[in-house]
Amino acid sequence: MKALNIEKNEKGFTLIELMVVLTVISTLSSIAVPNFLSYKVKARDAVVKADLKNSMRFLDLYFIENDTYPATSDDLLAAGFRLSKDVSFTRYSIGTFGDGQQTVHMHIQHSLSSHAWHADYPKEGYEIEIR
Repeated sequence: MKALNIEKNEKGFTLIELMVVLTVISTLSSIAVPNFLSYKVKARDAVVKADLKNSMRFLDLYFIENDTYPATSDDLLAAGFRLSKDVSFTRYSIGTFGDGQQTVHMHIQHSLSSHAWHADYPKEGYEIEIR
């Protein structure tokens, strides 16, 4: 068996240097991870709001053809409207307001988000609120 020849001039990292590097990396990652997670929430909310606006446009087309709005979200989906992946209606109902005009009350949510978005269409126009 041969003995290892270790020269005293060889350079390497000390334990302290490695601990400092790990501390810097963990500090940077503790800053970056929450920012990344907040961007994921914003992206999901953007998808949900886009779906809600598209549903209102689809309701306009449906109303022009049928002179009424779909009675349920299932009727809306059966008529050809498609939601994005992991997005669903959590509430959908038809009602009337002041002048007797029909309005559709909708709540929509992404399955991986705690935010639910709400619209009363056409009563409130294309206004979307968080619930």
